[in-house]
Amino acid sequence: MEVVTIGFIIILNLAAIMIFYKSLGKIETKNKIVISAIGILLMYIILYIIYNIASNGVDEKIVTASRQIIIFTFLPINIICMITPIAMQLRKLKQKEIDEDKFKRKIIIFIIISIIIFIFECMYIKDIQTGIAKFEG
Repeated sequence: MEVVTIGFIIILNLAAIMIFYKSLGKIETKNKIVISAIGILLMYIILYIIYNIASNGVDEKIVTASRQIIIFTFLPINIICMITPIAMQLRKLKQKEIDEDKFKRKIIIFIIISIIIFIFECMYIKDIQTGIAKFEG
């Protein structure tokens, strides 16, 4: 069962990366790769921080054992819901479909929504860890 779960998570992550990459549109391939790498790395770092905040007060054994699986489960969701819309706005700005002021307003809205989602994710991750602790206890 673990192999199926990990395989599914890998497929989700690859799909999310491809969606993000495609959302950049007709930007130069080199720039798309750089933007994709930076966006994914940034999202991983943010999730790592959220995970560590949620792990406060949880048994270190549980925190260590579940870190990667939980982060890589949330990563594709965050890539699709948070950084892909930002990438689409970046593409529109580069192609002059929107002006800079409209771009800034939309990015601020995405950031506010992302912060709200991060708060809920932190609570959900804490719930997952608590559930694992009860299951093992």
